Amino acid sequence: MSSEIITITDDCIGCGSCSDVCPRYIFDIVNKKAVTNQNLFRCHDCGHCVAVCPEDAIIQHRMIENSIDDDFPKKGKTISYEQVLETIRQRRSIRCFSKKKVTKQQIEQLIVLGRFAPTGHNDRSVCYTIINDRKELEILIDTMIELFKKLKKQMSSSFWTFLAFLAGKKKFFDKAKKSLYRLESHIEHWERGIDHVLHYSSTVFLIHTHKDTSSPKEDCNIAAQNIALGAPTLGLGATFIGYVQKSWENSTEIKELLNLPEDHYLYAVLAVGYSKNHYRRLVPRPEPSVTYSS
Repeated sequence: MSSEIITITDDCIGCGSCSDVCPRYIFDIVNKKAVTNQNLFRCHDCGHCVAVCPEDAIIQHRMIENSIDDDFPKKGKTISYEQVLETIRQRRSIRCFSKKKVTKQQIEQLIVLGRFAPTGHNDRSVCYTIINDRKELEILIDTMIELFKKLKKQMSSSFWTFLAFLAGKKKFFDKAKKSLYRLESHIEHWERGIDHVLHYSSTVFLIHTHKDTSSPKEDCNIAAQNIALGAPTLGLGATFIGYVQKSWENSTEIKELLNLPEDHYLYAVLAVGYSKNHYRRLVPRPEPSVTYSS
């Protein structure tokens, strides 16, 4: 059966795998052959049907640009649980980067890691803005420090506390006050020439997308975690920088400085670079709380 989106060749053996894995339920098995049904228009190009077919009988025209072997290469050997665990445990949040520059090739390799992260409804709308210049980042830090000073002044003011109470945001304001010492530390250190905001990184990934996608926050942060996990394979390290994301939320100046598309929201920020320090041991973590419902 042929369509503008999908062709099912005569090699189909009617195993039903495509029907099993399709998230949009576009396949039926009729007379021991797969056929597309009235849901075909819902196909969102996830590629599961092509990837699972044992006979290479499905051609997804919107995804196959060269050949099935080029665009859907054969799956390699699955790595072990121990290898995955080791990779996850080796990830560290780098808080002191060296001056060695990240190359454009390395940046592109990291973006590939984010590219293959899952997205809600296969929206594939995650975007990356890369700042790869230390001078530009120092301008960003200067702007953030001025914002921190303003916030510090507001949180020390009884007037702003009263306004927060009237606006129903007293709990949020009180919580922010508990973290005031962090802002004070960033201000103090930056004025002494010490970067505790971006940790001397010369490369920052701003990860953003349309606000109206299915799961924008999750999509961006999963992509960011892919990048953070893969960075050590290139000799690099990374750390999430929540202060940049929160500053973007609360400052028109920083929005103008970062210049993201108007209809986009900044959901994750990664500082990337070469770690100045070498970690020689893995770190323990406490057991999580686990409840089985039955």
